[in-house]
Amino acid sequence: MGTLDVMTALLVRLLGVDPLIVPVPILLLGFTITVLWATALVWFAWTLLRVVFSGAAESLEVVRQKQRVVIARGLTRHDFEQVRKGVRAWRLLVVRHGSDDYLRMMAGAADRHAGRMRHEVITMSLGLSASGDVTLSWALPVHRRMGTQFRCFIELRPGEDGGDMLSGMLRHYDEIEVLPAVVANPTRVYFLLKRFRTITAGEGMKHNFVLPE
Repeated sequence: MGTLDVMTALLVRLLGVDPLIVPVPILLLGFTITVLWATALVWFAWTLLRVVFSGAAESLEVVRQKQRVVIARGLTRHDFEQVRKGVRAWRLLVVRHGSDDYLRMMAGAADRHAGRMRHEVITMSLGLSASGDVTLSWALPVHRRMGTQFRCFIELRPGEDGGDMLSGMLRHYDEIEVLPAVVANPTRVYFLLKRFRTITAGEGMKHNFVLPE
């Protein structure tokens, strides 16, 4: 029994075969199972290591930049509250790293993987200063070499039907470009920030784009 590999020994025990006289088919079957099992373990370990190292390398390529943008000036507290009370949250959607043109025409396999669709949602903070400046603050993950595509949106409060009103009010915010709704009765109002570059994605959608520093 001691000269048999693990899988063959298990087969011998399960089948009740004399361990001193093991038939050749059982020896071959046990050896084959052992090879397959070892191959599977090696593949799993290699895949795990590749994922870990790929994730670590990718995280080193991305830096979170703190952003603070004044989107309107001279607002009264009343005007600010009119918008804020109808908004559940201010969010930012990280679309992908890199521009569509670069990813389609020039990027290698590693950059195409890094530039896959993300759809990571980040919460933005809205504030009003004593002088009436309305500010948005957030931390944006920017790829050091390829930059990052994103677009912003507000979530409307459940049960509110003031989406058109809020869209109209947001259009008066100097640094905001409200995007047209693509569905009826939207629960989100998407907008771009004029401070950042705007690009058109492959699907014809407009996104903000931050270049690497």
